[in-house]
Amino acid sequence: MSPFQNLPPIVVECPSCGERYLISGDQGFHSEKAIYFSDSFYLDEFNWRTPEIIGCVTCELGFFPETGKIIATPDWDEFYKNWSHLKQALPPSAGSLVLELRARKNMELSVEKILRKELWYSALHTETGKALLANNMKFKNFWVASLERLENMLVVEDNEEKILKAEVNRQLGRFNTCLEIIDQLKGKLPEAIKSEALKGNSLLFTI
Repeated sequence: MSPFQNLPPIVVECPSCGERYLISGDQGFHSEKAIYFSDSFYLDEFNWRTPEIIGCVTCELGFFPETGKIIATPDWDEFYKNWSHLKQALPPSAGSLVLELRARKNMELSVEKILRKELWYSALHTETGKALLANNMKFKNFWVASLERLENMLVVEDNEEKILKAEVNRQLGRFNTCLEIIDQLKGKLPEAIKSEALKGNSLLFTI
């Protein structure tokens, strides 16, 4: 067994073209080397984050992990023998997410929320997204409008979404709104967001 995570990756297949990917077998586990960000995104080389929508490199469509066909749930010996060559599942590119949001009509709110959340992350955590945000004003305007729409969709009745809602407001420079939302929440992440909002800092930061 790997010393870094509890369960080996799961093999899933794109429902449109059959391309296979690896997704995390244990989303609840994080190694000691994991890096956490103020928007609840994390990087962990030993147990990576499975995106809420997976971008397929073959058919260029996005599919949700739960709609992919599970091909294998291997143990570690089987994984290293048969599946370790497969690609890690990644979200669609920032540009593809914009196209998905523009093309999908009358989508369910849960689907729209996932797309807008992954677009938020793509511009802050991928080199391509960062370049678009810095150099393409049309993309930046769309990204900001999408972030504003996401903020409206996040509900305060759910603590995880409440933290995200506060963080979106902080990144949008709405510091008073951020503080009002997160005021009663306790914990390392809420306290860190609150501290940065009080400083007037709208930039992403690590926890």
